Amino acid sequence: MATQPTPPLSLNGAKPSRFDSRRNLLYSDEHRPLKPREVWRLFVRSWRFIREFRRLVWLKSILAIGSLAFFVMTPWPLKIVIDNVLDRRPMSGIPRALIFPIAGSDPARILAVVIGFLTVAALLVGMVADRAVALGTEVQSGGLDQAGFTQNDANDGWSLWNGLFGYLETRVTLDLTQRITQSVRTAVYEAFLNSPLGMYSDQKIGDAVFRVMHDSAAVSAVFYRGLLAPIASVVLFLMTLVILRAQFPNEPVIPETAALFLPIFAIFATLFGRALRGQSQEMRETGSNVMAAFEERLSQVQLIKAFGQEDRESRSIDEASWNSFRSTLKMLALGLVLFLVITPMVGFLMYTALYHVMKEIIAGRLTLGDVSLLAGYGALLARPMATLGGTWAAMQLPAAGLRRIHTVLDRLENSRDEVAAAAHLDSITSIEFREVSVGYATDSPILRSVSFHLKTGEMVALAGPSGAGKTTLILALPRFLEPIGGCILLNGSDARRFEPAAIRARIGFVFQQEALFSVSIEDNIRYGRLEASAGEIRQAAKMAGADEFISRLPEGYSTILGRRGTRLSVGQKQRIAIARALLALPDVLILDEPTAPLDTASEMSLIATLRDIARTRIVLVVAHKSNTLAACDLVLFVNEGRLETAGAHDCLIESSPSYRSYLAIAESEMHPEVEA
Repeated sequence: MATQPTPPLSLNGAKPSRFDSRRNLLYSDEHRPLKPREVWRLFVRSWRFIREFRRLVWLKSILAIGSLAFFVMTPWPLKIVIDNVLDRRPMSGIPRALIFPIAGSDPARILAVVIGFLTVAALLVGMVADRAVALGTEVQSGGLDQAGFTQNDANDGWSLWNGLFGYLETRVTLDLTQRITQSVRTAVYEAFLNSPLGMYSDQKIGDAVFRVMHDSAAVSAVFYRGLLAPIASVVLFLMTLVILRAQFPNEPVIPETAALFLPIFAIFATLFGRALRGQSQEMRETGSNVMAAFEERLSQVQLIKAFGQEDRESRSIDEASWNSFRSTLKMLALGLVLFLVITPMVGFLMYTALYHVMKEIIAGRLTLGDVSLLAGYGALLARPMATLGGTWAAMQLPAAGLRRIHTVLDRLENSRDEVAAAAHLDSITSIEFREVSVGYATDSPILRSVSFHLKTGEMVALAGPSGAGKTTLILALPRFLEPIGGCILLNGSDARRFEPAAIRARIGFVFQQEALFSVSIEDNIRYGRLEASAGEIRQAAKMAGADEFISRLPEGYSTILGRRGTRLSVGQKQRIAIARALLALPDVLILDEPTAPLDTASEMSLIATLRDIARTRIVLVVAHKSNTLAACDLVLFVNEGRLETAGAHDCLIESSPSYRSYLAIAESEMHPEVEA
C-alpha cells in the first residue's frame, strides 16, 4: 500500500495555511471581503498613477476610439458585393451617398472601389472583410496562475487596431502600460523602504516582492478595462445605432435585441462580483505564498541541507505551487459557470433576431446583402453591450490587487505624517532618552520608561539577557521604530523635529547579522559613502582591522563576495561592516554584538579601535563579553523590559546581583567547558 506523503511544514514546524498572508499583522485588514463601495474607492485612488501620463492616455484614447470609424464600416463590403455587384441591385441609403458619385452603377467599378477600401483598411488597420482582428500585446508564455496572468496584465491594452496604425498603437500601449506599472512598482517599493521597521516584524519578503512585481499590474487594468473599453463601447454602440437607423429606419428589432445584452451581462456580473473578488484575492495570496516559500527556503538552504530536509521542503514548495494552480482553476470554474448561465439567454436573443431577419427575407423586405449587414452590425452592437455589462465583473479581478497595493501605500502615508517642518540637525553631540517606551506594536511595548544620557567622547555598552530589548532600543534612536511613549532628544531637541534621513546620515551602524552584498569588498565598504576614494576606503578598513586580511586575498579589495559574504569568516564580515560604518564619518557609531564572533585577541584589538573612535564621537555597543563591557565608560543594563541599572562595569558587579547573574550566564554560554 502506498504511503501518504508527509504534509509539508513551515520552518517553524506549523502546517502552512492557504491564507497565511491574511494573518500577517501588516495586512490584517485584508481578510475582509471587499465591499462594492470600497472597490470604487480603490479605482478612484488608483487614478493618480494614470493621470501622471495624461498625454499618453489621450493619445491611446484617440487611437482606440478613432479606430471605430473603420470598424463600423467593415460590414459594408460584403453587402455591397452581394447586392450591388452580384445581384446588380441599385444602390440605396449610405452606399449610394458615398460610392455612387465615384463608381456610378457599374458593378466592376463598384467592386474596384470596395477592393480599394479593403486594401487601404488592411494596410492601415489590418481589417479584412466583416471583422476586426483585436490587437493584443500579451506574451504567450504566461503560466496558469496569478503571476503568469500578471505578465499579460502588465502589457495588455484594449485595442482594435492592426496594420500600420496598429503598430503605432502597440508602441503607445506598451509605453503607457509599462510606465503606469513602473510608477506603481516604484511607489510600492519606496513604501517598503521608507516604512518603519515595526511593519516588518512578521513580513514575508516573498509577499512584498509579489506586491511590487505582480499586484502593480492591476492599475493599468483599471484604465483599460474600467474606463477606456466602456467609453469606446458606448461610442461604438451609438455609431452603429446611427448607421442602422439611417439604413434601416423600420428595423428596430436588431438594435433592441442587442441592447438587451447589457442588462443580462450587468445583472449576472453583479451577482458573481463578490465571488470573483474573493477568488481573485485567494489567487494573489496563494501566488505570493509560492514566492515567499521560495525566498524563505533559498535563504535557509544551509539549514535545510544540514538537517537533511531537502525532500520535505521540496514537497512544501510543490504544495504551495499546487495551491496557487488550484486557486486559478477555481477562478476559471467561476468564469465557466458565469458563461453557462449567460449563454442560453444570449443564444435566445440571437435566435430571436435571426428568426425575425429570416421572416423579413421571406417577405421580400430584406435582401441577402441586408442580412449580412444586419448580422455584422448585430455583432457590433452586442459586443459593446456585453463589454459594458461585464465591466463590473472584469474589474473584480484587479480589485484585490489594488487593495494589496494601497495597503502598503497607506502605511507609508501614515508613517510620513510625522514631520510637518523638519528642523536642521547639526552634528550629534548629545543623546537623551527620556521615559521612552518602544516596541514593534503600539499596544505592546518591549521596553518601558527608559531614561539615560550620552555625550560625545563616551563609549557606552548596552547589556542584558537575550530578548530584553537591546536591539529594539538602538533601532529607536535613528527612528526605525517610533517611541510609543516618552521622547528621544538629540542635542536637546525632540528627534521628531528632524527628518529620519537627516538623523540616519549622522549615525553609523554595524548590525548583529552582518549585511553584505554580492559585489566586491571595496563596493561593500563604499556603500557607507558612495563618493569615497580608494584611499579613504582603505583607511576605514585599517581602522576596523580589516585591511590586513583583505590585502592577503588574491584580488584584494576587488574580491567579489558571494551571497551575504559566504566567502569570509564571521569575524572578517564583521570588520568589513565596521569599515563601512566608519567610512560614513558618523557622529554616532552603533554596533550590535560586534565582538561576539571574535576571539580574545581580535576582540581586544577591536576594543582598542573603538576606544580610539570614541574620542570624537558617541560609540554605543551592544555586548555580552566582560572584556568589552569593562572597556566601556558606561554600561546600560536592560532587564525584564526596563533599564534596571546603569554605571561602570566594576561598579555594577559590586552593586547589582542581576548584573552579576547575567554575566555568569553569559560567560557559561560562551565557555561551556567552564561548567563541565
